Amino acid sequence: MSALPEEPDHFLRWARANYALSVRATSFLPRRVYGHYVGCLLDEAIGNSSASKFQWIQDEVCSLAHEGSQTKVQLKDGGSLIAGVVVLAPGNFPPANLNIPGLSDLSKRYVRSACSAEALRDIPSNGEVLLIGSGLTSIDVAVALKSEGFAGHIHILSRRGLIPQPHRQTDPWPQFWNEQSPRNTRGLLRMVREQVRAASVAGVDWRAVIDALRPVTQKIWQSLPFEERRRFLRHLRSYWEVHRHRIAPEIGDALASLIHDRQASLYAGRIESYREFQDYAEVGLLERKSRSQRRLRVDRVINCTGPETDGRRIHDPLIRSLLAQGSARPDSLFLGLDVDLNGALLDASGTPSEVLYVIGPARKGCLWESIAVPELRVQASQLAEHLAGRFGSSHQEASGERLTLPLESLEPRREPGMSVEQCRPQLEIQNCRGSSPGRREKVQ
Repeated sequence: MSALPEEPDHFLRWARANYALSVRATSFLPRRVYGHYVGCLLDEAIGNSSASKFQWIQDEVCSLAHEGSQTKVQLKDGGSLIAGVVVLAPGNFPPANLNIPGLSDLSKRYVRSACSAEALRDIPSNGEVLLIGSGLTSIDVAVALKSEGFAGHIHILSRRGLIPQPHRQTDPWPQFWNEQSPRNTRGLLRMVREQVRAASVAGVDWRAVIDALRPVTQKIWQSLPFEERRRFLRHLRSYWEVHRHRIAPEIGDALASLIHDRQASLYAGRIESYREFQDYAEVGLLERKSRSQRRLRVDRVINCTGPETDGRRIHDPLIRSLLAQGSARPDSLFLGLDVDLNGALLDASGTPSEVLYVIGPARKGCLWESIAVPELRVQASQLAEHLAGRFGSSHQEASGERLTLPLESLEPRREPGMSVEQCRPQLEIQNCRGSSPGRREKVQ
């Protein structure tokens, strides 16, 4: 979780000095603590820099327009900025609305995003809740409901009925993928299963096999032909994600307890109909294996399907503007925006931009793994080095140019164990560099 690729234990050392001496490498810390950590690094970078100026602007970017060798950044409040280069770091977008018969924007018992302030508001304590999706977001909502004293029933629905596996400490497993490994989904699946069996014989948990692939996952993805990438998304994506994106052990225990005590039910299937009545919503399900139909009466339906990645379905004004004017295009699998290996945005004709760059989840189509800290810190570091070379202090002093990096207010991805209220950006930086070891900083 270190923000610095060259110092893998940096966050651990910081947490021991600024949060608690008892923090271990295997600890699961609140997201707000990590936000405090990143804020401290930003404060330090600004304080130590004498060659550049930094400005934080809280606004929304609506569009970009090229003006000669520079780019005009149009803001929602009517103002604008001129920049030599623009980095798009939009994070995760809210889920798209579901295409369900009877469901509309006027549906009062349906909440489009689990991060919405209305998600858990005014639910009867003994009511019924349906969570659509069974990934990390859904688990977070279920645990949040329980922590807030909800005594009713939680229904969790996804196409395959899979839930994220819990983390577990295990011995490491050696890297086994190389350039001679299969270049197709079936061959890779067979190879992973063989490694899991070998690990089991050696007394090593399967998690170590998945973790061994982390450093080369992007290389594996880029080595696959287009049809094999598409085959992976269609057949194996759900299985990969529940094994790769795991939950903290205590969260896994809480979920297991909910299911064991019959406070939660897990379904594999899809929704066929949605109807609202005065006191409840009726949802018609078609179960995957039995093909039997089931009707649920619930007080609230919450979309937990995860962030939308298809640029054609994203309603963000900046993304829509870039696509409309041909400055950007979706990647071929609609996992994000199309970029080259350096993160430069590709226009409608496939030409890489010299002024527009992308970092984060929007590069998923090119890299697949592009949402977790180990990948994001490398992207940030590489892009920073590239931009520093183009916009170094000597260049700024010669031209008098001021580089402004506008930051948008973004909805973060929630981590396991994080309540819906904690999902909103909240960060208070206090005494970052003057902290003594063992001192607990107040973080809100």
